[in-house]
Amino acid sequence: MDYLNVEPVATDDEIGRIIQEGILDDFCPRLVLLGEERTCMPEYFLNYAERIKNFEVKNDDVWVASYPKTGTTWTQEMVWMIANNVDFKAGEEPLHTRFPFMELSSLFDQKKLFHAMNADLSEQEADSYELAKNMKSPRFIKTHLPFFLLPDQIKNGSKTPKIIYVSRNPKDACVSYYHHGRLLEGWRIDLESFAKVYMADKVAYGSIWKHIFGYWEKRNSLNILFIKYEEMKANLPAVIKRAAKFLEKQLTEEQIKLLTQHLSFESMKNNKAVNIEDFVDKLKKSNFPMEDGAFIRSGIVGKYKEELSPETIKRFDGWIRKNVAGTSFEQEYNFDL
Repeated sequence: MDYLNVEPVATDDEIGRIIQEGILDDFCPRLVLLGEERTCMPEYFLNYAERIKNFEVKNDDVWVASYPKTGTTWTQEMVWMIANNVDFKAGEEPLHTRFPFMELSSLFDQKKLFHAMNADLSEQEADSYELAKNMKSPRFIKTHLPFFLLPDQIKNGSKTPKIIYVSRNPKDACVSYYHHGRLLEGWRIDLESFAKVYMADKVAYGSIWKHIFGYWEKRNSLNILFIKYEEMKANLPAVIKRAAKFLEKQLTEEQIKLLTQHLSFESMKNNKAVNIEDFVDKLKKSNFPMEDGAFIRSGIVGKYKEELSPETIKRFDGWIRKNVAGTSFEQEYNFDL
């Protein structure tokens, strides 16, 4: 584990105190910084990092990678449907079994967490890594890991699965991440404080910019497709066509029309195979501390303007300009968002 150069996140400064008071708990008692990028992760990720590093990748795998709350579920459903010829019947199976989350079993101590919530899940469902490993090909795998924490076979190019990466405006992603943590992770933090932690790169998965750039810099690789949440909102059929071409699938215009309807916000919000509302209901019936809300919330570009203070938005804008300045992504970023 020396290759990760592990360092605990300090808790004796302003950001550390906010984390200590509003995010850490019995399930996540400490955060650590990993690798040259100093990526922030829950300490218990270290129990699983080695097996992910050595995961046996297949060339016909299809991965969806993203920073948290940037349109991952939406992209997963789009990708799975394209690859499976828009089979709505087969798509009634829960997304988490069709498209397992590689590191879920490391980000939540599943057995302990689900036992505490009296949830009824099988061992296979509880260990998403094993589910992904044992799936029949072609496998569909979700991850929020930055590129440098992906399996070695992807990093060294010995295996070339198709990887679809989706990015999103960090201001909207931050607000969505905040509500996710309040809903599903027992956070006690307020939004303005969370924004400070977010811009300090001290949330799980670390800096959104290092995360984006890790994939953006490899966007010209034949096995990587880079898309944006805002593109999906503006012209979903066009993104479906790009993704279909990348996945080497031929969809008819009628299939594209039906899939566009299937992927609409209202359809996704009401689709029990993707919205995990049954799981949220189980949490609500337990003693788990959570705010009222839903897993799929609003899907509106620029929604942050209704929730973040003008002062925080101004800090965000300066932070964004600082991070993209001089990079090839600067020409791609829409500063009007």
